[in-house]
Amino acid sequence: MSRKTRRRKNAIQIVSLIAAVVIVIVCSVLFQNWWNNRPGPDPREVTITVTAGEHTQEFKPYSLCEPGVPCEESTVTTLDPAIVESAEQLEISVPKEIYDHDWSLLAIYDNPAANDEFYYGPYEKQTASVPLSVDPVSKESADRPKLIVAEIKSVMIGPDKAGNETPYTVTWSIAAEKPRN
Repeated sequence: MSRKTRRRKNAIQIVSLIAAVVIVIVCSVLFQNWWNNRPGPDPREVTITVTAGEHTQEFKPYSLCEPGVPCEESTVTTLDPAIVESAEQLEISVPKEIYDHDWSLLAIYDNPAANDEFYYGPYEKQTASVPLSVDPVSKESADRPKLIVAEIKSVMIGPDKAGNETPYTVTWSIAAEKPRN
């Protein structure tokens, strides 16, 4: 093989190798750009899971509040009374779409002095326990305050009516009142 043919063959190999590297880099950049900019789930469809004893129930959001627009509210979902009677606490599991950023848990009891609120940072907690009743809040009364509602709040990005991404304050509300006898 002549020297000229060998140089030409080497040049073709080098150009082919450079083209392959450029193609791999372009594909990697395009994939990374798509991955970082893909839309998340619609906040209206994100559910939390509540477990009490052996029973599990999923909850969709109670309200979605876009800044400057009246909140969309639905009805508060009540746990099955049989579940509440058989359990001592609620175990609330939140999906990655919630726990990958700040979120809060508010526990409202039939005695306001027992109410409690917890704030969690990104990846700090995936589940939270809420007692269905807590120790008496005063020495004068032996009544144990009972949980009325537990609320999870988080800010999520979702589409508005025009299809543009906008922030929403999303609230999941779980009523846990025991039946009155």
